Amino acid sequence: MLRFFRSTLLFSAVSLSLLGSSASPALSQERQGCFMIDERGHLTDLSYICPSPQQMAGTQVLGTGDIQVTLRWTTADDLDLAVTDPSGQTASFFNPQISSGGQLDVDANAGCGSRMPSPIENVFWPPSQAPQGEYSIAVNLFSRCASGTSPIAFSLTLLVQGSTQTFEGTVSEQNPIASYPFSLPLR
Repeated sequence: MLRFFRSTLLFSAVSLSLLGSSASPALSQERQGCFMIDERGHLTDLSYICPSPQQMAGTQVLGTGDIQVTLRWTTADDLDLAVTDPSGQTASFFNPQISSGGQLDVDANAGCGSRMPSPIENVFWPPSQAPQGEYSIAVNLFSRCASGTSPIAFSLTLLVQGSTQTFEGTVSEQNPIASYPFSLPLR
């Protein structure tokens, strides 16, 4: 089981739960930042995919787990993130939580309402809840909220059980959907 942490944590309590029924007490360490601890207690720095404190000011903390898919772009337009699980259920703005555990926890610039300067959308499956199999990610140009016809560039970060991939792409009226398949476990 993988654990992900943002902010400060007391390492001893987590170490005991990750190491199972160990008779020896864990040493306490305090860690700052964004990181993950695997089942062997190894620490992995994830600061390159976590939002900075400036980005988080006034925003929600992003959920993470076995799978985390994070969409970022830099316009006021409304892009939508959707992730379809192996059974065909899709976590998205119209269905923010699905029975396999997938959840859309951040939906930026929805309906061109309160526009964020650095919009983020995030779909995740909590630890030990993501089913194995084939998944599909879709980035959709839902609505142009600003004038212009240029393609909208985005960055998509995929975290699957501690392995990270980044995809760069664009959407436009001519090509409104960009799709990316992946599997759990990664192949």
